[in-house]
Order: sequence, then structure tokens, then C-alpha cells
Amino acid sequence: MSEITEQILFSGRVQGVGFRHTTNRIASGLPVRGFVRNLPNRRVEVIVTGTAVSIQRLIAALREYFGSGITDIDRQIIEAPENFEGFEVRR
Repeated sequence: MSEITEQILFSGRVQGVGFRHTTNRIASGLPVRGFVRNLPNRRVEVIVTGTAVSIQRLIAALREYFGSGITDIDRQIIEAPENFEGFEVRR
């Protein structure tokens, strides 16, 4: 399967609740690469490279873990900004 890179923006109660570290933990168990970081507008950005199935698994696991704390998810396919080695939390 071919890989894609997505920018995923999570809105809701996603800062100050361990969202970045949980995302990193879940992503480390999936065949994906990229990073997660907080944005000044209180959203969390995930840039992730992997198959569409792997990316969907990441999103599904985050939805299951955080439930109604996630109120919106904006997704778009982008050009990979860099070659990612693994998955990490960025500041």
C-alpha cells in the first residue's frame, strides 16, 4: 500500500489532558511516522505519514481514548514537510 501524509487538527479538550503523549504512545505501536504538537489556538496538530489504514487506526484509537473530549477533527493530505524517522512529541 502506498503511503500518504496528513495534517490532522484536533479540537476540543485536547490540551492539558495528555493528548500529545497518548498520541505518541499509540503511534509508536503503528507503522506511522511524524509528530504531534500543541498549537496556540488550543488545537493539537498531528502530521503523520503512513498508509490510509494506519492513519485511520491512529484516529480511531484517539477517539476511543478521549471520547467526547474531541469535538472536531480536520484532515487534509499534504506533502511531507520532511522525512520522518519515527514519531515524536514536539513543542
